[in-house]
Amino acid sequence: MEKFKELSDARTGIIRKEAEIESIYERLEALDPTNIDDIHRAKTKLRHEKERMVELKCRATELEIDMVKMGYLRGI
Repeated sequence: MEKFKELSDARTGIIRKEAEIESIYERLEALDPTNIDDIHRAKTKLRHEKERMVELKCRATELEIDMVKMGYLRGI
């Protein structure tokens, strides 16, 4: 069913975003503190990835609710 595929994609996306966010944190720690441009770019990317992860989590929750309503899931 399409809902299962969408939910799978959303959950996989969340895992990938979490890994990418962790990687950005590691890069931020390794950056030269005097290089303001690199720090700004990394923080901007971090903010963007966090926003995208929130969108994916919201989408996954919406799909889970739909599936519970349709009787495919009994709670998560």
